[in-house]
Amino acid sequence: MSQLLIPDLDEVTLSRLREQASKHGRSIEVEAKLILAAALPANTSSVWVEVNKQREKLAANGRTFPDSTDSIREDRSR
Repeated sequence: MSQLLIPDLDEVTLSRLREQASKHGRSIEVEAKLILAAALPANTSSVWVEVNKQREKLAANGRTFPDSTDSIREDRSR
């Protein structure tokens, strides 16, 4: 597991992190990990590559994927 050291973190930020962690019932390390994970965008391109591979695999076995656009529009208009 990697470690991250943040030198010269100001006391106000550290205090706010402690308060937020305490409010959520977590350690400051766990709170910091969750904040970083939420702040960084996910790499969605790799997810879509995997989704498309699965679709191709299923399509090769005769599975079809109808377009749901009309059904969604119909639902929204109700």
